Amino acid sequence: MTLSELKELRQRCLGRELPNFTPYKTMAAAATSHAGGTLADTAYQRTVCSVLAIANTLRELGVDNELQVPALVIAGDQSSGKSSVVEAITGISLPRADGTCTRCPTEIRMRTQDPMAAGPSGSVGDSDDETLNNAAGLPSGSSSSTSWQCRIKLCCEFDSEDKPLAEKPPEQLFCVVTDKAHVTACVSAAQAVLLNPRAVEATVVLEIDGAEADLTIIDLPGIIHSHADPDLIKLVKHMIKASLAPAHHIIVMALPAGQDAENQAIRLWAREVDPDGHRSIGIITKPDRVPESETGENQKLIKLVEASAGSGAADGHLRLGYYVVKNPGQEQLAAGISSEERRESEARYFAIHLHWSRAARRTPALLQRLGADALRTGLSGLLVEQITAQLPEMRRSCRELLGAVQGELHAMPRPVQDAPRELDRLLARVAAALHSHIHADADCAFYQRTKAMYRAYGEGVMRSLPAFLVGSTLISALDSSDKGMDVAAVAAGNSGDLDLGALAAQAAQGAAAITMEAEAEAFIESDAVQKLLAVKIFLRREHMTLRELKELRQRCLGRELPNFTPYKAMESLLQRFKGKWHEPAMSCLSGVAAAAHKLADEVVATEFGRYPAGSRTASAALSRRVEGLVDGAAALIEQLLRMEDGDVFTRNEQRLRELEVGFLARLKRAYLRPQALEDDDAFLAQPTPVDDELHMAASCLAYFKVAFGRVQDMVPMAIRGTLLDRLGSQDEVVAAMQREVPDMAAAAPRLLSEDPRLAARRLQCEQRERRLRDALDALYRPAAA
Repeated sequence: MTLSELKELRQRCLGRELPNFTPYKTMAAAATSHAGGTLADTAYQRTVCSVLAIANTLRELGVDNELQVPALVIAGDQSSGKSSVVEAITGISLPRADGTCTRCPTEIRMRTQDPMAAGPSGSVGDSDDETLNNAAGLPSGSSSSTSWQCRIKLCCEFDSEDKPLAEKPPEQLFCVVTDKAHVTACVSAAQAVLLNPRAVEATVVLEIDGAEADLTIIDLPGIIHSHADPDLIKLVKHMIKASLAPAHHIIVMALPAGQDAENQAIRLWAREVDPDGHRSIGIITKPDRVPESETGENQKLIKLVEASAGSGAADGHLRLGYYVVKNPGQEQLAAGISSEERRESEARYFAIHLHWSRAARRTPALLQRLGADALRTGLSGLLVEQITAQLPEMRRSCRELLGAVQGELHAMPRPVQDAPRELDRLLARVAAALHSHIHADADCAFYQRTKAMYRAYGEGVMRSLPAFLVGSTLISALDSSDKGMDVAAVAAGNSGDLDLGALAAQAAQGAAAITMEAEAEAFIESDAVQKLLAVKIFLRREHMTLRELKELRQRCLGRELPNFTPYKAMESLLQRFKGKWHEPAMSCLSGVAAAAHKLADEVVATEFGRYPAGSRTASAALSRRVEGLVDGAAALIEQLLRMEDGDVFTRNEQRLRELEVGFLARLKRAYLRPQALEDDDAFLAQPTPVDDELHMAASCLAYFKVAFGRVQDMVPMAIRGTLLDRLGSQDEVVAAMQREVPDMAAAAPRLLSEDPRLAARRLQCEQRERRLRDALDALYRPAAA
């Protein structure tokens, strides 16, 4: 343009401006004439478009929060003029005075160019637009191509229980609008869909192609100070504070003129998260509320904004400065003022205003802070600057997140390809694991648990063995070594007999020792002695005395010669102590069975953990198998105990005679209580009035010591051989599974179907990996350099 053309243009635009002040619409017309109708053709504008496209791609992929993509969030009171500012920046009208809009943020992405115009995969064509709009019950635009369109998307960041989702999901397309007049109704419908029946934060996303500038903003609900529903006030406050808190969010505050900006709610909340004002911008709205006659108030506003247009903000002010926007009045809004009319009205206001026009002539840079166009340009430049500065960190973070999700995917087991073969492999692993635990090949815990149960069974058998009270000495069939108690005492000659006389003397602190059997019988019934018997593994309150033995022998006397003990008396004596092993044996079997059930469940859970159906089936099969083996073991133990209880027999005669001689010597010493040890042969040859009873007792003790040697191993071996060894057999495991599922090959795919949670997590990770890959590609686009 020539100077004469510029002069003519300026003359045509002159209105009520003061002398030497150029109307803003002169500059707008000149820029339009020079740029061919839009600034989008400049190199800088193309860069802005590309950089914001990267950020918008990250938001569409749902990774913007994790990568901390810078964003502009606009907030203020409901009456602050915030909605008018948003409409002036975006050129569209959003819902007002609507219950839903107070609870739902709106993200608006403005693009001067349509990045999908070239027709990449995933672009929304005209026919798809019509289908979406019709399905949503919304007005449709023309099917012909248009330079302006708005895609409305939905994004929920909370689950059905109002808890934040672990990952922000991708956005879902709601509808496409090609007529600006329909935007308000469509946004209202989208908000209703998101919030019905929910009452928590969700976001409506508007992607505008063919906009006047490249910019992305998040319009937060207006701050409510009074409402019939107090919970709504709290909800909106929580939502806004949550949006202000992230360090990568730039806070854009709508601050009505004529009010103390520093004490408004939005300024106080912003100061909580940005005390130094490094990421906060103030937008002074409704400047016309301050009359021109109030010079002091006008100068205060001008000084605040002039500082923003200078080298930097003064101390105590926002580091990013302030803008001033003249909002349309209610009458203008009701009359449906157009964007062009709004712009002209705003430019005229600043051009003819007494104080603002003088300030602009004094500080030309102030024009960059006046009006919606200046605000839009400034916000766009600021956002691009922040995104560009954050690119290296976003790339690093994206690579780190991608590596983490790839690591998780790598650690996940892959889905089964050959189910029958995999089922056979798993059953073999179950059998091998069971065998390993049972035989302590690697982990000894199970073996040690069962060994403790066998030991407890042995102690139960020990407590059932006969004991005889002779004088003041209680003599058992087992010594301390047999009971595994006091090896040192055995080596010193301690047979394990219990000297009640010495105990009584010790308890009475020097009183005369018990020497008579009657005194010992009374003393043995005391609680202290009974506790000692339990510790020493004696049969409690079931010992026999010589008197009882004599009575038994007398009852059985028949045609025998004098001084001959009837064999029937000996059998009766032995039978008195038989039949006492069933309870400890069954208790041992029950404990081992419970441990086997637990082991089987643990092994199945380990090997079939990925497959709930297979785990349940294998666990049930092994449980039934354990029960069957337990029944077999119980039957064998019952048979062995019946044989032991029903007969008096041993082939170990030599051992029996040696034991009889030893017990007889102990019994005689207890009876005679010699002052010094004598030769065993000479000592045993001494006659006593109770020789027959002593011989009976010695034979009984010897027999049960021999029998104990059989019985203490018999039951554990029956359990191990009949239950445990077979449980760890691969053939037994496979047979148990076949009884549960006859056609294992056909059932294998069902049995090895993955845990839905694992499958869902894998799918989630795979989708996340794709999104992060796409995000990384976007971050390394040429424009990002």
